[in-house]
Amino acid sequence: MAAEKLTTARLIQILVVMAVLIAAFVWRTIDYSSSKNTLTCTMLADKCQVSLKGEKVHIQYDKQGDTGGSVAVFSPTTPSPLQVNVDSDNSVLIAHKVVEMGNKRAYIYALPDSVKYGAAHKFILHIDQDQIEINF
Repeated sequence: MAAEKLTTARLIQILVVMAVLIAAFVWRTIDYSSSKNTLTCTMLADKCQVSLKGEKVHIQYDKQGDTGGSVAVFSPTTPSPLQVNVDSDNSVLIAHKVVEMGNKRAYIYALPDSVKYGAAHKFILHIDQDQIEINF
């Protein structure tokens, strides 16, 4: 094969194959979407847990008085800010504080007074590539 002369037909065949391969790589790069799991966590007695990659994530709601509250997330991986859907048009992002509890970490989200919780509200938490929807 190495001793063969490069003919016009052979050159066109090589260029067509190269064009198809380049197009396939470009298409896969543009079309790429990361795999994101959406998990649902339903609060029972203000607590719930889900399993992510073999690790348990515990979520707990602590009511503080008549107006405020906080959400504590016990996770081996650092979560993102908590997204709270206030109504159909508005959502609030709430940052967390880290509290060390022995060899575990708790991520505490202090909810402002304007944030209500109930059956009509849901909180969304992202950990790594996974999304946890917290329902009350």
